[in-house]
Amino acid sequence: MARTDMVITEDALNRVDQHWAIKAIGDNGLARALEVAKVRTMRSAVGHQMVIAFDETVTDSELVERVAMAYEMAAIEGLDALLHPAADEERVQLRLQAQAGTFRAYALRRTLPIPASSENRIFHVLHLSALAYCGDQWTDLRRWLKDHEREVKPPSVADATWENRILRRLFDCWVRLLRKQGWDDLDGVREIIAGLRKDQEQYENGSLAKPDNAVAQAAALRLIALYHWAKATELLSVYMLQGQPVGIEAELDKHFESARRAASAAQDVALEVILRWLHATSRRMVAASLWKVAQAVNSRVTRFVKSVTKTRSMFELLPPQRAALQEQGLLDQASRAVVVDLPTSGGKTTLAQFRMLQALNQFDADKGWVAYVAPTRALVAQLTRRLREDFSPLDILVEQLTGAIEIDAFEEAMLSAQSEVVPFHILVSTPEKLHLVIRNKKVARPLALVVMDEAHSIEDEERGLRIELLLATIKRECDRANFLLLMPFVPNAGDLARWLGADAGKTISIGTSPWQPNERAVGLFHAVGDSSTRGGWRLQYETLTTTPKTIHLRGQHQVGAVKPLDIPFSKAKGVSVQAGAMAKVFSERGTSIAVAQKIDHVWSVARVVRNSLAPLDDIPPEVALVQRFLQTEISSQFELIQMLGHGVGVHHTGLSDETRTLMEWLTEIGALRVLCTTTTLIHGINFPVASVFLATRKYPYGKEMSPRTFWNLAGRAGRVNQESVGIVGLAAGSDPTGNQQFVSRTTGALISRLIGLLDEVERLGMLGQLSSVIQNEQWSDFRCYVAHLWNEKKNLDSVLAETEQLLRNTYGFGILQERSDRSARQKAQALLQATGDYARKLAANPGPAALADATGFAPEGVAAALAGLNQMQRKLTPADWEPTSIFGDAVTSPLPNLIGIMMRIPEIKLSEISSEGLTHQHIANITRAWVDGRSIQDIATEFFSNKTGTEAITSTCKAIYRDLTNNGPWGLSALCKISGIDFDQLSADEKRRINSLPAMIYHGVKTEAAVLMRMNSVPRSIAEPMGNEFERRTGIPAGNQTVGVARDFLRTLSDSDWGRLAPRGTAMSGRDYRDVWGRLSGETGGRNI
Repeated sequence: MARTDMVITEDALNRVDQHWAIKAIGDNGLARALEVAKVRTMRSAVGHQMVIAFDETVTDSELVERVAMAYEMAAIEGLDALLHPAADEERVQLRLQAQAGTFRAYALRRTLPIPASSENRIFHVLHLSALAYCGDQWTDLRRWLKDHEREVKPPSVADATWENRILRRLFDCWVRLLRKQGWDDLDGVREIIAGLRKDQEQYENGSLAKPDNAVAQAAALRLIALYHWAKATELLSVYMLQGQPVGIEAELDKHFESARRAASAAQDVALEVILRWLHATSRRMVAASLWKVAQAVNSRVTRFVKSVTKTRSMFELLPPQRAALQEQGLLDQASRAVVVDLPTSGGKTTLAQFRMLQALNQFDADKGWVAYVAPTRALVAQLTRRLREDFSPLDILVEQLTGAIEIDAFEEAMLSAQSEVVPFHILVSTPEKLHLVIRNKKVARPLALVVMDEAHSIEDEERGLRIELLLATIKRECDRANFLLLMPFVPNAGDLARWLGADAGKTISIGTSPWQPNERAVGLFHAVGDSSTRGGWRLQYETLTTTPKTIHLRGQHQVGAVKPLDIPFSKAKGVSVQAGAMAKVFSERGTSIAVAQKIDHVWSVARVVRNSLAPLDDIPPEVALVQRFLQTEISSQFELIQMLGHGVGVHHTGLSDETRTLMEWLTEIGALRVLCTTTTLIHGINFPVASVFLATRKYPYGKEMSPRTFWNLAGRAGRVNQESVGIVGLAAGSDPTGNQQFVSRTTGALISRLIGLLDEVERLGMLGQLSSVIQNEQWSDFRCYVAHLWNEKKNLDSVLAETEQLLRNTYGFGILQERSDRSARQKAQALLQATGDYARKLAANPGPAALADATGFAPEGVAAALAGLNQMQRKLTPADWEPTSIFGDAVTSPLPNLIGIMMRIPEIKLSEISSEGLTHQHIANITRAWVDGRSIQDIATEFFSNKTGTEAITSTCKAIYRDLTNNGPWGLSALCKISGIDFDQLSADEKRRINSLPAMIYHGVKTEAAVLMRMNSVPRSIAEPMGNEFERRTGIPAGNQTVGVARDFLRTLSDSDWGRLAPRGTAMSGRDYRDVWGRLSGETGGRNI
């Protein structure tokens, strides 16, 4: 595809810096102007939260304007190439020069004072806006327009001449076109132009009645210019709303060129210049329009664009999105694997949506489906909500697989459905869950596309190998599947594209572009004593030189006032407290996040921040809703409820998924001042905030986070259209030099976790003993991968013959084979030998391997489970696996023994519960209480009586949500499958009831109907009565229903229906329940809370 509209490049910026007009300024003048602009940008962003030590002079504004003008001169040389893009190299370079010049000029001119007079102010704002659009900075322009709302308010037309009346009305139109606050904002442009047409009869003749013919002629020419400008403005607004007319570029050219000729003939230089800039702006706006993509793809995409323009007020593509879709071939059907790296918050999800729509259209006849994979349950839930909101108007069904690793009865029915009407088009899942689906061939329809979000997690220690082997399995077994991998910048993205797509692999790399959603300052902070008051202290912030994409200011700068938290200096020396203090100060400019290392640190910081913030005068309705939810679902005494009244939230693994989701929602909409969290949020956050402050660069277990992880989190600081600068800080702590070096490190090549494991073995000098080493826990996923091949072939010779090809399907082994160094060859050979040895071991005892795919365990885990079952006093019968038996009488239930077996299986981790000193009998009792519907407060009181208050509730939540619901359902499901029950001899109802057991534990309910409700995000406290109502209204047992049918039922319920079914004495009203359900499920329906 021809290069006609690429995103701005660092090379173009470097070249424009060498233009004669800029060189004429002199190096010292240029450096001073850029520094002044940088300081002004920071001061505007941080307000009084940080005192920036920098003295300006009276000549600085004049210098900044002069340098801006020099960059504009460079830009004007290429403005025609920007207006009319062409593929020849000379015009491409001129266009890039225009983009780079306007990029630089906008960054300077946005810091200049706005003129006071109406006409000068109008031309200043329009000129600045044109620079922003031509320099791909329109996202920052929207923020600037919001910050200067008073200054950009259109002047009154009362007593204005006809010329000025038109000018002021057109200014109103263009402010609407530029800020795009919604459909009505743009639709108002047509009304304004229509109003001008009505006014024309009343005012035009009077404006032309001049005694001097020359003056009258000039006035007439100016009116002609303004009329053409008005027509072009109307055309542009209609196009942005409706995508019509398709050939709008020619219409815009005609009217703007006519307007410029008339302005030139009238000798109105200022009008002629602004018309030229706005002509270029209109073309850039059209080029970035969503309609440009819709015209080139299919009807599904067109319907999608129509929907999001109205529901999301999304009219334009961000520059990286535009480049990916329009120039770099994201939608090229010849590419089997596409790897996209974009800046964080660069709009990866929207790109994925366009690609998914194309794939569904391409595979429509075969009823193909799309798998959207996210590394964490939090991201799965976020993505499901986003996709449902955007795709439901298109009748595209989005389903989410629960975070539990096993596949429950309802999921099994949905995946295997063979009806004419497909049960889902898009399946959102964690890697673990999708691996079970693929290995066990649960979906007969063809897999059209796999979207892997946060694909750089392939190098993650915990889940990286699992992701790599999942992709390898799909590559091997789903030969029609395409791949889309989304990640921040990695220098070796091409390796991933070749791995999955061979010659049909493509990389789209925009992560190194100077464009970013907003600027960022990254630095270290620390506390110092201040003797001006007793126990006084203050915060200091020092920016660091990291990359060209961050703002660096000389010196150290004071943050906030003395004693930003109401504690003495002696208690402010901890890094977690300092992170909380920074977040508290900067919360005045938007939600700030304080990241502490451990859960108890999070609560401590949240308490100190809460005590230093006055209660909210008016609690936002969204916050009040979450408070009532916590009272109902957790405890009326839960400390977080009171914290929310001060605008302080908490997020960690000691909270339910629902609570964390609601904390993320409050953060996303800006309803919180400060969110205190552990590092777990790093892998779950998918939305931007104003500021992020970390107490440490290390995880709770002491391991240092990677530079890529740090920069991915830092990229969330600063919100599109909200803040011009995102503030990121890391506590200097006891190792300021080490922290400075850490922040200054760049992200390197993406390394396969498989290679990472082999590197560790090599460092230990154990490469020759790899056959023994792969028995270690971190190799469990690899053993499952080999066991899957064994299950496919069930013949040692066949397995050994395909071992090398099996390994070649992995990313890591392929990279080792491509390298020519001796170390790589040794690792590849050792891995090949160890894989063969392990295959021989499986052949010697094939029983456990045969059950590996069904359970998700490695064969060793299966063997441990079988040994435990064989040691039970008697063999379990189908009746023992009925819910009434498992969760029934504590004396006769087999659950305690089954949990005892789970505690000996390597894959099943019940560490939190067992670390509390609880036996398998206690854990069984907690499970029974949880399924029976008892509250978190009741369970905390009975089973964690050695703790009180928040500590008891946190321990209960960690035990249930982190351990029991994550591992209990998986373990119980696996034990049932390998217990020797002949499922073929059971009735359909018996099989379904037994298969529903794990889901009951996961969701904390005791009936199949309630499971269906919980799978649709109904709060636990109302799930049982809601399930009963569902069965009563439909007249069909829930076990014979589907998740989709249950969702349709929930959509029909009114607030009073929810209220009638609510438990007695609950803090939540029917409307509350319905609103929480809508928020958790993505079924908001456009309803405001």
